[in-house]
Amino acid sequence: MTRDDQDRLAAEHVLGLLEGEERGLAERLMTSDAAFQALVQQWRTRFTEWDNTAADVAPSDALWRRIESGLEPQPAVAAARPAAPVRRATSPGLLQGLWNSLVFWRGFGMAGALAGLLLALGVGYFADKATRQPTLVAVLMSETNQPGAVLRTFADGRLELTPLGDMEIPHNHSIQVWTFPDPNGAPVSVGVVQTARTVLLDPRNLPQPHSNQLFAISVEPLTGSPTGLPTGPVVMKGTASTAL
Repeated sequence: MTRDDQDRLAAEHVLGLLEGEERGLAERLMTSDAAFQALVQQWRTRFTEWDNTAADVAPSDALWRRIESGLEPQPAVAAARPAAPVRRATSPGLLQGLWNSLVFWRGFGMAGALAGLLLALGVGYFADKATRQPTLVAVLMSETNQPGAVLRTFADGRLELTPLGDMEIPHNHSIQVWTFPDPNGAPVSVGVVQTARTVLLDPRNLPQPHSNQLFAISVEPLTGSPTGLPTGPVVMKGTASTAL
């Protein structure tokens, strides 16, 4: 295994992208290979910079609406009936007392409302989390085999580019993100970026990205490529892997 192969394996191990034989290989190397352990630690340090750029996400309006809908009165409570008495184990007088007890039915109703609220919160939380969980992750490597940016794709079609380290964009220029939906076809622009910060890209009507799809970044004029194809040097590239 070459140094480049080990470096890629370490990076994807840190991101949790490995599967099958490669995952088993990485786990064995972590217990037996000090050089590989050092590479993994280096990647963890690099990706810490990415973690620090992640902003807090406020609950969406849709999530609040789902929570509020769970607070509506529960009409099913009024229709509830007590279980049939078992004469040998339960006193009829006790059942009659519970049936006529306002305190009992208040407590029963509050329990039902609380269960409904918890269910709404749980469904809303996981639905909202699913929209924020990336489906694919691509680590874009520079010409010196260093991580330059991370690109994440989401189920709703969003693409997010996060620069790593001290990415610099030349004066009066931009960087343009490209992808190859068809491996044998021409590159297609995903977006133009003029500031080195986390940005959402507009994939327009591109097909849903897939595993092993190639992404690349080139340096272009300030408003992007004038030809619809890369005209400047390609400074980063990488393939997408399924996010676990």
